[in-house]
Amino acid sequence: MRTALMMLLLFCGSVLSAQTLEFLRRLPHSGYSEGLSYHEKFLWHALPEQIVKIETTDGRVVATYKPATKYSESLTWFQGKLWNVSFSDNGIYAGTLKNGNLSFERVGTTPEIHAWGLTHDGKHLIFTGNFSRKIYFWDPKSRTVVRELETSIKDIEDLAWDGVGLWSSSFTAHKGKIFRIDPKSGRVSGFFELPDPESCPVVDGIAYHDGELWVTGKHCPSIWVLRKPTERAISSSASNGPAR
Repeated sequence: MRTALMMLLLFCGSVLSAQTLEFLRRLPHSGYSEGLSYHEKFLWHALPEQIVKIETTDGRVVATYKPATKYSESLTWFQGKLWNVSFSDNGIYAGTLKNGNLSFERVGTTPEIHAWGLTHDGKHLIFTGNFSRKIYFWDPKSRTVVRELETSIKDIEDLAWDGVGLWSSSFTAHKGKIFRIDPKSGRVSGFFELPDPESCPVVDGIAYHDGELWVTGKHCPSIWVLRKPTERAISSSASNGPAR
């Protein structure tokens, strides 16, 4: 009886650790990504040498801009500015869009050699490091890092804020999956699989808007629009995730 019960618990745990996200629709995609941001009914997409503004109804590119540096990492709209981090250097850049022109000013420095992921929680810019477990909270007024968060994930990719927690992915592990991170403790509270994980093994581009997650990645032919899991589903998902 005890053996049967243990087997049942292990089976349930394995199911919960890799729940599949609910598919809503998808948009065509260029096939590469360094980050996504949703802003005023458009997606803003970071590519290494371009920032692309995308129509959310059909995936049509409506504008392209030069990023802050030669090799862009992620981006986010915050306080009326388009913020951009870089693989070329450790700068934090604030972009101003005026009369169709996007210009950047370097306003800060990341603690690590690069930052990969970028989002905000309404008060702080939040970014990752370079092949790093850490997440940094940066105050735009003092232009300093005010808090660090360490996670169990060795190489956090892009970030998205859903009003409660952070969504992210890993560059080398948990292929075709995203997970949520507790912004207070750094605990990973749920792993969720894309509807077609093999088509997008390296997730690098997550945005959130109104109950929906917009997800894409490197060598991924689509931008997936997925329903955000319920808080109950997130909390019930195994905290340690699937085996690597």
